Amino acid sequence: MKIKGKTQDGIKLGDIVRTILQLPNVETKKGSRHSILLKYCGQPAYAQAGLCAVGQSTNYQRHIVPWVKKVTGYDANRINTAFRNGYW
Repeated sequence: MKIKGKTQDGIKLGDIVRTILQLPNVETKKGSRHSILLKYCGQPAYAQAGLCAVGQSTNYQRHIVPWVKKVTGYDANRINTAFRNGYW
């Protein structure tokens, strides 16, 4: 899946999706208002994470980082480093 564009705060959408899909139990869905929706399909304790919209109107720091924190338990610094490097 080739994804073009950047988030509202300048992070490439393709880099975000490629890095997040390396996490276990995370899937993507095509959204109607946003190009991609991230879904966590893991343990029931994390089921409350819900969907995370990823698109050009998405703010990386306000939407994606908190969702990844909730799903993984990682701190924001580790998440930002993973996105910069492209792997966990």
